[in-house]
Amino acid sequence: MSAMQTAAPAASTGSAGAKCTTPAHAAPLSKCPSSASLDSSPASDADGSALASATLCEQASSEKVANTHSREIAFIDLSPAELDMRGALGGRAAETIECLRVNRCRMDGHSFAVLVDALCRMELPNLHTVDVSQNHIGGAQAGAALAKLLSHARAVRALSLGWNRLALADLGAIATSSAGPHNIRHLDLRANPLAAPSQKRDQRKGAHVGGGGGVCSDAWIAELARSMPQLTHLLLAQATINDNTLVALLHALTSQVPQLEYIGLEWLGLGGRLATVRSIMSQLAPANLAARPLPLHLNLASNNLGDSGVKIIAESGAMLSSLTLACNFITERGTGILAEWLPASGLTGLELSDNHFGDQGVSSLLATDGRRVSADSPYTTLTSLGLNSCCLGDASLRMLTDALDCNWASLASLRILRNGRISRGARIPL
Repeated sequence: MSAMQTAAPAASTGSAGAKCTTPAHAAPLSKCPSSASLDSSPASDADGSALASATLCEQASSEKVANTHSREIAFIDLSPAELDMRGALGGRAAETIECLRVNRCRMDGHSFAVLVDALCRMELPNLHTVDVSQNHIGGAQAGAALAKLLSHARAVRALSLGWNRLALADLGAIATSSAGPHNIRHLDLRANPLAAPSQKRDQRKGAHVGGGGGVCSDAWIAELARSMPQLTHLLLAQATINDNTLVALLHALTSQVPQLEYIGLEWLGLGGRLATVRSIMSQLAPANLAARPLPLHLNLASNNLGDSGVKIIAESGAMLSSLTLACNFITERGTGILAEWLPASGLTGLELSDNHFGDQGVSSLLATDGRRVSADSPYTTLTSLGLNSCCLGDASLRMLTDALDCNWASLASLRILRNGRISRGARIPL
């Protein structure tokens, strides 16, 4: 077709694969036209790429006091004693502030509570993003402060708490807040010790004051889910969380939060706990899902799932719109399992980058069942496919070209960057 782009090469190795052909008994197939070109951006899932950074605000300024036209307050690399909200406002009205960033300021639960007290003395009707990632925030005192802030600043939609010391039980105050359901849409809990028991400490003296903990009960987790009915994105990458608690949390969210669009479970080491993977996928089966006006994207990148994990996913009957399986040691056996599942899966997006299955893996992925081939509609529902850094060669380009000619998929986005065995200047039409 007219839309074409050169594939970018990089050093890697792989094996040769077979060409996709149309079975003799199948009806003649026509190529599905598309005006979309190859996606030249680095491999990343489209739904989660906007959330991949450690913070939720796009501006990178580290100034203590913003200019008079800015709607952001940012404290970066300061001590808790230097967090002066009134001074940071300058000549601006608090009502104009939309984003608050406090990163790498060594805040613990006590200093965070002090900051929240200062915020609650201001009118903040337009504050929609709070980013306090990369601090030391944790404990029951921090949870109470979060609940107080969300009750005061009702417009907050994006809450970034990544890289802190929060346990899931610390969020109990949010669930029991008298202010009712919150408006949070994006919740970032990455790299937190979520499995730890909640503890209330006097941070200034380090003395244990009281608290409780252990694994959160299913009833309590359900209450937490109900307190965030508008949640669309949940990020749990690199978090430490008990398997039972993780499954209970996903069950509560998928059954009670119909707006949920994205679940990020990267770097959780699930490859060594395949029984947990099976439990997670069962929560995403149609019988366990709330009525879903929006598609659901599951990100399982970097979990060492291997081909066994792929088999569990394919057999689960999970209802997903897109799936990220990047960097999971998937071989040609795993892509063969995916090939059998794809026609009935309903997936529109599949990310397989950084799995070094080579040309043979692409050959397995593109294998078709003649009984399902139709000239009237694509063999799969995929519109986006990521194959960056998969050790592909020119044989893979030929197979992909033939598959598109055979109406295998109506791809609008195909990512094949950093595959060193692809000749410079090689092209593939979409």
